[in-house]
Amino acid sequence: MTRLVLPPFTPHPRQREILAAHRGRTVACMGRRFGKTHLMQDVILNQPGGALAGARGDGRRGLPTAWYAPNDAYFSEVFQSIARTYAPVVRKATSQPRPVIEFVNGGRVDFWTLETPMKCGRGRHYARVVIDEAAHARHLQTAWEKTIEFTLADLDGDAWFISTPNGLNYFHTLHQRGADPDDPAWVSHNAPSFDNPHLPPGWMAAKREEMPALVYAQEVLAEFVTFGAGLVRPEHLREGAAPADLPVVLGVDLAISEREGADYSVIVAMSRDPETGLIHLREAERFRAGFHAVVERIRAAAARWRPVLIAVEQVQYQAAVVQELARHSALPVRGVRPDRDKVTRFLPLLSRYEQGLVRHDPSGVPAWLREELLAFPESAHDDGVDAAALAYQALAEGITEYRYLPVRPEAPGAGDHLRSRREGDTLERRVNTGRLGLGGRRGGII
Repeated sequence: MTRLVLPPFTPHPRQREILAAHRGRTVACMGRRFGKTHLMQDVILNQPGGALAGARGDGRRGLPTAWYAPNDAYFSEVFQSIARTYAPVVRKATSQPRPVIEFVNGGRVDFWTLETPMKCGRGRHYARVVIDEAAHARHLQTAWEKTIEFTLADLDGDAWFISTPNGLNYFHTLHQRGADPDDPAWVSHNAPSFDNPHLPPGWMAAKREEMPALVYAQEVLAEFVTFGAGLVRPEHLREGAAPADLPVVLGVDLAISEREGADYSVIVAMSRDPETGLIHLREAERFRAGFHAVVERIRAAAARWRPVLIAVEQVQYQAAVVQELARHSALPVRGVRPDRDKVTRFLPLLSRYEQGLVRHDPSGVPAWLREELLAFPESAHDDGVDAAALAYQALAEGITEYRYLPVRPEAPGAGDHLRSRREGDTLERRVNTGRLGLGGRRGGII
């Protein structure tokens, strides 16, 4: 029999309390860096009832289990971590046609997204399910009530709902159910970040200083809050022109539609001055257009700004725009797969607004973006906010270098002047992470 030395995992005191209090349905609202991912991997694999441990916890006969998440970006690292760490006892680990890890003792972990709530495990039988970042799954209620709960019936399985909070949605409803003493099958927990004794010294104080109060309450204290409008206040919006030589990134939020009343496509140009730390929002344009017109608008913006990176939100049909630009131009396009809700994605840039570190160029930033920022997240449209958040994320991606070539009018696409390094290129200008003013990773899908 294959013997596996498990990686060391010792739950900290608050994690032990949550494990000890588990009933049939546990709903745990956890702050950032509490340690929920490590805890849940242990729950779904090694705790009695888990895929490897089995019903009695001795590992002789495994059990079918499932890990759910809002989309595949949430569980990709979990899948890879389990497949790598437990390789000696993995019989099969595959991502096609859907992600699944099977173990030599018959245990299994299926991975499902909640984007298709009527299909995520329908007809399956599970002994345990973990629903990760449940508060950020827009179809959580439908998935739980019409699909997931039924998968637990045959094996009398249990469920763990784990998440940072995200307003008063269905996760909040389940959390309230767990707090009801008249419903003994459910239990709920609040676990703020500071319950993790392994956080670096000063981490909490730094977050309290840099985060807006409501954001800190939600993301760190694990409290349910409602933001309402007014995250960005009028005094946060300041004007100022950017130095001409700063590198530019473009954030593109797509909506391929010409229909009246549809969402807009928005392109935002942004720079950061490493000497002052100021974020310069240099231009914003919005429009409704079909596929080919959208591609041309992105090309035109690239011709104006010569960006070092173009970050395009990539979900479903929008991926075709990224593929089109990648195939038929040398523009530095990166697809961005959103893995958080709109408010959470905007929080890093919101902090800069509150610190007085954002400047709008009056010659390129129209009044509609100001109105949208002031009304967010209750504005009728939030496409400009999304595009600005994408651009700010792109600044942090850490472009190591791009080289500028002269525009060749005869070449297809006036904006196709950016090329990767190639022997024989003569005119070049390097843009490095320090010049952009932010650190980060490089290349591939953001």
